[in-house]
Amino acid sequence: MRARTDNEGTRSDSIPTPQAKEPALQSEPVIHASPLTALIADDDRATLAILEAALRREGLEVVSSRDGADAWDSLCRQRGISLAVVDWMMPGVDGLELCRRIRQHPALSGLYIIVLTARQERSDVVSGLGAGADDYVVKPFDLEELRARVRVGIRLATLQERLAAKIAELEVTRDALERLASSDALTELCSRRRWYELAEVELARSKRHRGPFAVLLADLDFFKTVNDTFGHAAGDEVLQRFAQLLRHEARKSDVLGRIGGEEFAVLLPETDLAAAHTFASRLVSECRTLTATTGSGPVRFTCSIGLAEVTPADDSIQTIVQRADAALYDAKRRGRDRVASAHLASR
Repeated sequence: MRARTDNEGTRSDSIPTPQAKEPALQSEPVIHASPLTALIADDDRATLAILEAALRREGLEVVSSRDGADAWDSLCRQRGISLAVVDWMMPGVDGLELCRRIRQHPALSGLYIIVLTARQERSDVVSGLGAGADDYVVKPFDLEELRARVRVGIRLATLQERLAAKIAELEVTRDALERLASSDALTELCSRRRWYELAEVELARSKRHRGPFAVLLADLDFFKTVNDTFGHAAGDEVLQRFAQLLRHEARKSDVLGRIGGEEFAVLLPETDLAAAHTFASRLVSECRTLTATTGSGPVRFTCSIGLAEVTPADDSIQTIVQRADAALYDAKRRGRDRVASAHLASR
């Protein structure tokens, strides 16, 4: 057999300090090719308006809410929110509860959260960060400081988006490499490695359920002569035509592979040797009718097939393949263009 080379108390959360009005608003915004979206949640209208203006100056698109429940609905309804600025003290769902919900939601757990509050004791800061906030700003806040903290959130959110895009790209590459490793490029059948992996799985299943299966090895007769006479392009077409025949005749449960240059393997689950022989005979007969078109005219070809059935003593797929290979050798020895079974080869 030839090897193939190929995450409050007293209310004083209202208006920010007066000193941070125009000076901070005159600085240049951070420009992004694709604007990020920020959620603002504060039940004070004046504070909400100031926050909206400040975040828009940073190049952010803004979604506003006046209570925690509405903010939560917006987060669940609108995809693509990357940053949230939320007040601690709000009616209904407060800022800390909102943080907890966000961190527990798989699709929102990466959201960058800034909590605003007049509570400034060390225990309050610890509670806010422990609930899931990334940053903590005490009211009355300095607008310049707030915008600087928002820029930190923008940088981190941008890095997260880039990382997510890179991961998605790597996953596409990984999937493509897995396909390349598991399929034969020319015939699009299983590669040798993949076929043996699937065959070992079927052997284990067969042993558990004591069900039959057979292995078929097929070799194209005088394939080297086809290559030498008509060229490798003609040889490639012969291989593709035979692979098409296998796909046409096989069941969905059958595992088809190209395991050598001109050698193919078929795993036939729930198939005893007699049924496998019927299938193989049909392949041999149909192969005689195939034609590969070349520049020098049509090329006809035949195949030889060896069969083997699993036995209770088989502890690896290789032992079954070896018996099928011996049967294949017997078919070639007796004139090619025929089927031989392992029990026949042993006589």
